[in-house]
Amino acid sequence: MLKGYIFLRILNKCITFALSNNKTNTIMIRKFTPEKIIELENNEFFVFGSNIQGEHVGGAALFAVNNFKAINGQGFGIQGNAYAIPTCIRLWDNKCNRYTKPFDNVNQIKPFVDAFISDAKRFHYSTFFVTKIGCGIAGFKVSEVAELFRPCLEMENVILPKEFVERLLYPVVIDNLHKRGFIGCGIHYVDSKVMKYVMDNIELNSLDIILNAYTENIKK
Repeated sequence: MLKGYIFLRILNKCITFALSNNKTNTIMIRKFTPEKIIELENNEFFVFGSNIQGEHVGGAALFAVNNFKAINGQGFGIQGNAYAIPTCIRLWDNKCNRYTKPFDNVNQIKPFVDAFISDAKRFHYSTFFVTKIGCGIAGFKVSEVAELFRPCLEMENVILPKEFVERLLYPVVIDNLHKRGFIGCGIHYVDSKVMKYVMDNIELNSLDIILNAYTENIKK
């Protein structure tokens, strides 16, 4: 815990130094998709997991119909203030009952996520709030789905769930800190609360800028 506290003090010094040297324009605070989205502006979209047929009968899909004008019968793409990404399919059982079957693997979701990313780049003036698609009814792991959205870390108009960001950034941040000697040289681990602080508040590129600035300063 003490070593984690020491690291946090060093990190705060890094931030103070960067701010004092007019680097505020390069520091971005990371945003996460809110747990509850009640309303959206005209240029904002609620990104949810759907079935390929567009039968929005439960979960985030039904919420999107009731609140953001998602369209029943449309399983993919922009609809109202919503954007559907298929993660499953609706089928009939032998008793003529309707049920939901998840895609066999996340590779079947990837083409739809890639198409979403292309649309988000094209509509760069809009903001897309991605929910934990595929992790509810479809039953995929956060680690599996999050990886599909890795390119979105570089996109300011795509907001990801906190769980996705943590999964994607944790190993990269650790590697970043290790290369700069913050881990391994006197500090052999980073307290989990400190890592949470880093990933909650600082963009990956801003962490890079801050640590570079501080490292250059202490060498003088």
